[in-house]
Amino acid sequence: MIEEIIEFYGKENQCRLAMEECAELIQAINKCLRYPNDKERRENLLEEIADVNIMLDVLFIIFGFDTKEYIDMKEAKENRIVERLKQDKEVKWWKCY
Repeated sequence: MIEEIIEFYGKENQCRLAMEECAELIQAINKCLRYPNDKERRENLLEEIADVNIMLDVLFIIFGFDTKEYIDMKEAKENRIVERLKQDKEVKWWKCY
């Protein structure tokens, strides 16, 4: 189905739509931070997350990434975040003294 959408609307249009959806997600996150108890804004955030996830699938296909390549990159990024967390916790611990 995604391939059909890309073929019909075009790669460039889908890439631009992905950028637009990312911008809408940024706005929705900001509004949820400003109004944390607003149910409507929370629902909008969930909608924007779903939209961006769909567009990520579209980009994955447009740019021809394979699953292993993605998994390897994601694992490398996750490992880097974990290492940064360990380092930051250590620095914070030392700053207590």
